Amino acid sequence: MHVAWEIDFEDVAGTEERPDAQSASELITDVLLNVFGSEETMTRAHVMLHVASPLHEQIINEGNAAIERGEEWTAEVGPIRVTLRP
Repeated sequence: MHVAWEIDFEDVAGTEERPDAQSASELITDVLLNVFGSEETMTRAHVMLHVASPLHEQIINEGNAAIERGEEWTAEVGPIRVTLRP
């Protein structure tokens, strides 16, 4: 299975302010927890440790820097690909 997200900061529902890299990372974590909510605890832990955590680090560091420069940024960890656009 391959999952791809494209997070357009202007399209994040429920926010009045322009989201930042931290809120994008939190959104991805929430979605992954929802998607894998019915899986066994070990599966959820694996996804959080080996997918969500590395994505979080990349989004906060590399993704945030790219967005601040006005550039599109993409990262892929396992089956998850995330694209951030300014």
